[in-house]
Parts: sequence; C-alpha cells; structure tokens
Amino acid sequence: MWKVMIVDDEKLICRLVKALVKWDELGMESVATADNALEALELLEEVRPDILITDIRMPGMDGLELIREVKKHCPEIEIIIISGYAHFEYAKNAIALGVGNYILKPINQEELNKTLLKIGERLKEKKYVRKLETVNRQATDGNKNRLRKTLLEDLISGHGSFSVEQLTKS
Repeated sequence: MWKVMIVDDEKLICRLVKALVKWDELGMESVATADNALEALELLEEVRPDILITDIRMPGMDGLELIREVKKHCPEIEIIIISGYAHFEYAKNAIALGVGNYILKPINQEELNKTLLKIGERLKEKKYVRKLETVNRQATDGNKNRLRKTLLEDLISGHGSFSVEQLTKS
C-alpha cells in the first residue's frame, strides 16, 4: 500500500480529499493529515509517506516552501498540488521543484483518482527498477539470469508495471 499525507489549512479540503479517493482500489491509504506545512514536516519522519497532497497557499510556510523542505529529506516522494490558484508562476515553481501534478480546486473526483493511479504506477515502476538495480549489483554472472527470470515472472503475474526493455537494459 502506498502511503499518502494530505496537507491543507482548510480541514474541509482534507476531509474532502479523503472522501473522494478510492483508496482500496488504488492500493493506497491516507496515513496523515496536517493543517499546515510545519505540522506536515513534523509528521513526515513519523509516517514516511510515498505521496504528498498539498495546498499551495497556506499561512506561515506555503506549499512551495513545504515541497522544498520535503524534497531535501525525501527526494523520492511524489507530490500533488491542489490549489484554487491557476497562476502560471505557481505551476512554474512547482515544476522546478519536481512536482508533476497540479490539480485545481474545486477538486474533481475523477481527475484526482486518475492522478493518483498514475502516481501509483510510477511508484511501482521506480520500486521495480530499484529492485532490478540491486539484483544486478549483487548478482554474480551465474545467477543473473535466474534473478532476471524471477523479476520477469513477477511482471507477468501482475506484480510489476514496466516494460521488458527496462529489464533487459542492464
């Protein structure tokens, strides 16, 4: 299960996101909500989320500052910005910070779930690529083929989501 943290100064938005997401269907769970960026940073180490959903405009530390700090500690985390502001500068700054997902309020359930589905697939792919890299580093020539076969069997059985070309590159 992928772990998701939701950060928004509007408690109603946090509850709305939790209600709109098809958690079980996506293989995800909401592990924490925070009312502000500072609270989110405190929770980060404790809950170790895979995905962060955050507002951009919050009192104190805004969402962009939060993303900068989160990326320092957890560079692999996937981030979705939910904002009522369609300003190009926000989107441009978010892209510069490595955010690829920007959803405008009012939140559309289908768009939110599709975005989370894509992120889940991306996380699954990253996990298997890391596993493959580890296998390749640790494997001797004699057992590389056996380990690759095991990884391919995982993919065929539905435990992976990337292409055979990615497996055979190494």
